[in-house]
Order: sequence, then structure tokens, then C-alpha cells
Amino acid sequence: MDSIRSLLQTAITAHQPLDLAPQMDPHACVALILRGQSEENLELGFIQRAIRPEDRWSGQLAFPGGKREAFDVTDLDAAFRETMEEIGVHLKSQELLGRLDDVQARKAGTLLDFYIRPFVFYTEQSFNVTLDASEVADYFWVPLKHIQDPQRQTIYKVQRENMSIELPAVYLDREPPLWGLSYMMTLNLFTRLQALQK
Repeated sequence: MDSIRSLLQTAITAHQPLDLAPQMDPHACVALILRGQSEENLELGFIQRAIRPEDRWSGQLAFPGGKREAFDVTDLDAAFRETMEEIGVHLKSQELLGRLDDVQARKAGTLLDFYIRPFVFYTEQSFNVTLDASEVADYFWVPLKHIQDPQRQTIYKVQRENMSIELPAVYLDREPPLWGLSYMMTLNLFTRLQALQK
């Protein structure tokens, strides 16, 4: 019988991820970290960003990660570095499952010349989380079945530059709900994992 890690890796790598690198250069790399002993009890890790008036994403739910810098040798190195800086967790190369689709950033519905590259990991290590309090307020785990619960689906109203936008979101027992680019990456993850249920 295949291990849960093997099943996850097969599902994640079954499709070639969308690659936005040929269209634009600036980008960030984030880490979606899965844990759990079976398909039924898989959990996904999220950060809640610190409250900072100068941060337009202040307090939002997201994944550890950040902009790739010139000294990062690869995109994966950027994801490793940012995860260590933000939550104090040293991810290992052997925990990597693969990549999801690149997601183009947007502001008030307008696409920006910047994208996010999501990497998916499966870990069996016990985390000793050490938060960078200037950037991250919390790191927490959510069962995948909770994220998929229809009763948790909601609408999040975003006020941007004198316009109100209603966007799909998921309530994860804290405010604000999961929405925006992190919501889109989570949906992409679930699309890949559908293969596990076939």
C-alpha cells in the first residue's frame, strides 16, 4: 500500500503547473505545508499576518513565504528562507511534494506584474514554531475537511479605493476569513487532491 506521502506527491505532480515566469519576473514563493497520517486527517498550515498599519495585508490569513531576493539561488530556496524567517521552521528538500499553479497578484481587481509561486510540502516533523512577531501573529493548522465544509463557505467584502468587492471566502474560526490569493492557492491544492478520492 502506498504511503500517504507517495499518494500526495502523485496527486500534486499529476499536472504540469501554470508557469508565469516567461511573462513576468518579480515573484514571491510560499509554502503550503500538509501533515497527517491519512487522507481523512490531513491538515494545512496557515499564518495570520501581524497587524501593521503600513501592510495592506495586515491581519490576513496566508502561507509562510515572501519575495524571491537576488541572493536566493532558486525559488525553492526562497520558500525555505522565508518559512524559516517567518515561523522558524526548517523545511527539508525531501518534504517537497511539488508545485501548484503560479498565481498572478492583483489589486482592486487589476492584475499586477507580479506572481506568487506555491510549493507544497508534506511533513512528519514536530514543529517548534518561532514566529517573527513583526510579520506573523500566529501559525495554525486547519483540517482539510473543515476548509471543504460547505457551511464554512462565505463572502468577504473588501473595501479598496472607494469600491467594495465581494469575494468568495472560507471561515476558519478567526477573522478575517481565508480569501484572495491564498484562497485561490487552496482551491488549486484541492483540485490536485481530488485524484485521491477517485
